[in-house]
Amino acid sequence: MTKQRAKKKLGIVLVFCTVLSFAVSVFAFFGFNFAGEQALYGFIYKKETIIEAEKKHLDDLINHLNSVRASITSEDVIRKWISGKKDLMIAVYDPVNPYGQKGNEATLYSSVKDALSMYNLLQNEYADYWYTSAVASRGDMIRSRVVKVMYFPMYRASTYVLYLSGVLAFLLFVVILYACIRKKTRYIVLLSREIQAMGAGDLERPVTIQGNDEITSLAVDMDRMRISFIERLKQEEEMTKRSSELLTAMSHDLRTPLTSLIGYLDIIDLGKCETGEQAKKYIRSGREKAYQIKEMTDRLFEYFLAYQSPTDEIETEIVDAGMLFSQLWAESALILESDGYIINLSGPDCETSVDVNIPYIRRVIDNLVSNIRKYADKEEPVLVSMEDKKDKFVFEVVNTRAKRNKTMERNGIGLASCKRMIESLKGAFVVNESDESFTVSIFLPIITQKGDDSNGQT
Repeated sequence: MTKQRAKKKLGIVLVFCTVLSFAVSVFAFFGFNFAGEQALYGFIYKKETIIEAEKKHLDDLINHLNSVRASITSEDVIRKWISGKKDLMIAVYDPVNPYGQKGNEATLYSSVKDALSMYNLLQNEYADYWYTSAVASRGDMIRSRVVKVMYFPMYRASTYVLYLSGVLAFLLFVVILYACIRKKTRYIVLLSREIQAMGAGDLERPVTIQGNDEITSLAVDMDRMRISFIERLKQEEEMTKRSSELLTAMSHDLRTPLTSLIGYLDIIDLGKCETGEQAKKYIRSGREKAYQIKEMTDRLFEYFLAYQSPTDEIETEIVDAGMLFSQLWAESALILESDGYIINLSGPDCETSVDVNIPYIRRVIDNLVSNIRKYADKEEPVLVSMEDKKDKFVFEVVNTRAKRNKTMERNGIGLASCKRMIESLKGAFVVNESDESFTVSIFLPIITQKGDDSNGQT
């Protein structure tokens, strides 16, 4: 829990980097804009330059009006002339109130959209730069007008500075954000290369672990997966080696009793037995060799069933559970009774259907019988029961462990193979073992026949 709390959240880090980059960029934007305007003021916004420009524009306007035979009151002519001049504004007043005081508003001419706001700005802050001149209309008896030309070179320059400040601030945002996440992006690229190396078969190269966030957790899981894959490969190699050794040993061990068995059968078949007692002796010896071969083949089958995955579908059929287990147990348990074991068998009261693979069930029961012969106490009865528990059919075998075998170790292969076979039938194989007793319980799902549902209907 402590490690989880201490772990840095990558999302929070990225959000923090983004907010930090944005905040710095905003402050930088205003700083760039302010510095740019101050620089413009120092270079182009000089009083002498402004006054000379205003005089020139006024002369140009008067010359234009004279050339088209228009007066200062010709609004359309003036508007057409001033269009496109973004840094120029003209105000025309009555001479009685030349400064546009209350009751005598000026007529403004400008090509900018916010002309009135610009006029108020110039009137309040740049009054010293105004150049005024009286221009009379045709005839001295007609009211004359006062023309004020206001030249504002900062208008276009300020726009350029604003755009440039925005571009610089955006670039600064990108640079700061990239600097914050550059380490993570390089780490992701490194992990990508290491994954490609793993895909190419290089499993000895460890995954680089950096930082303490979700990407680090991913890298740790990748390295664990790499180690697990290496261990699995080693286990498979070891299993292949053990399988080869087992096959070699089995082939040698089987050859000896099989050769002896063939020899005994040949002696009996060729009639070389001098007496009946000698023939029985060879038959008993051959029987022992046959059981020895059976035990070896059972061990071999159990080994491969326990450690290899099945590739084919299991063929099953629906049968009566009590009848099947009773019959198979009776076939395999004859040898127990002949060896002196006491068997107590109790069966179910009603018919119960299960979907099973009969060879699998026979193999499981044979294995249980073999375990009883090896480990059970002959003085105590072997309890075998079959019953229905809710939706499960239960087959249970309980035996008392012989004192001489309480310390004997099991290889577990037989029980493991039984467990795999029962689980492949969607059942359960449960082993309960103590110093005194050994219990095996087999649970199989009960199959409800469609015809059973209609038996109670009229």
